[in-house]
Amino acid sequence: MVSVSQTGGSLLDKIVDFIIPPYIVAFLNNQIYRAPFLILNYWSFVHFFAGVLFFFLQPNRFKLWIIINLSFEIIEFVLGLGGNPLFVEEFVDIFWDVLLSLSGFLIAQMIAKKLKK
Repeated sequence: MVSVSQTGGSLLDKIVDFIIPPYIVAFLNNQIYRAPFLILNYWSFVHFFAGVLFFFLQPNRFKLWIIINLSFEIIEFVLGLGGNPLFVEEFVDIFWDVLLSLSGFLIAQMIAKKLKK
């Protein structure tokens, strides 16, 4: 597997390497499908299931989940300006990350409502 170098020597790089090892980042960055307006990689699943998990933790806090997602993606974009491969993303990928994460929450909510009936 191709290694992603995150060791720029900065404190942020050391923290990122500790939290998410470079070989995992390399795996998650593998593209499954790419089109002009769609990028799917393994991070897409992480974002989707993060939405599902957040629903189970905070089922009535969809607005908070929107704020968390948008804040995270803005911070990720700004950190990407530093060149760390964990944070470097295209706008299309950021859009789909937010959409999939919110979809995970809404789909889990819809399934939970159907199961309650």
